[in-house]
Amino acid sequence: MAKKLAKSAISQKRVLDAAAKIFRDYGYAGTTMRAIADEADLKAGSIYYHYKSKDDLITAVLDLGIRSVTDGVTAALEALPPTATGRERIETAIRAHLSAIIQNGDYTLATRRVFGQVPEAIRVRNTRLRDSYAGIWQEILSQAQKRGEFRTTISLSLVRLFILGALNWTVEWYKPDGRPIEDVAREFASFVLDGLSRPEAAFAEFGANGTKPKLRAPAGSRVV
Repeated sequence: MAKKLAKSAISQKRVLDAAAKIFRDYGYAGTTMRAIADEADLKAGSIYYHYKSKDDLITAVLDLGIRSVTDGVTAALEALPPTATGRERIETAIRAHLSAIIQNGDYTLATRRVFGQVPEAIRVRNTRLRDSYAGIWQEILSQAQKRGEFRTTISLSLVRLFILGALNWTVEWYKPDGRPIEDVAREFASFVLDGLSRPEAAFAEFGANGTKPKLRAPAGSRVV
């Protein structure tokens, strides 16, 4: 049975949800406590019971956004068996990440809009949480590479940046009444892990040992 939230917790969540929408629409500078109170349908004084300033509110919005993704991905990975392959772990992390940012879309969009606008101290604090989450992905990729599942010639840091950048952009175009998020996650994982080339095309170009064959000069020609 789900645990009921206390009245104060419900009110706090209402304020946060409203704040995420206002920050999303108006940015950091354009957001006021009065606008957030109006969106939450509360008296302005009620907001100060939970948050003393706009900086406290944006800190909470940014932190909730990254923590929801981190918690969702961590829980999904922990549910996998110890024998899960790197591919399975990446597919699981992609699905959990997408589900989290779509479920908390206003927080994700607010973060994308205001992260570069907030005071440096707030940005530094939230960056530590983001770096911690990035470390989860770096570990997944690194372990898969060590087990021989990925090429050793690729930069895992670039792969991680590519994956997270593409995943986070999904919230800009995804429509809940369109394709199920599970289908989007599955296709995204296939693209990341398999690329665009057909398997037979890749085999023909690189050969069975993964190296590109040397070109042979036509008979009777001279190699210069």
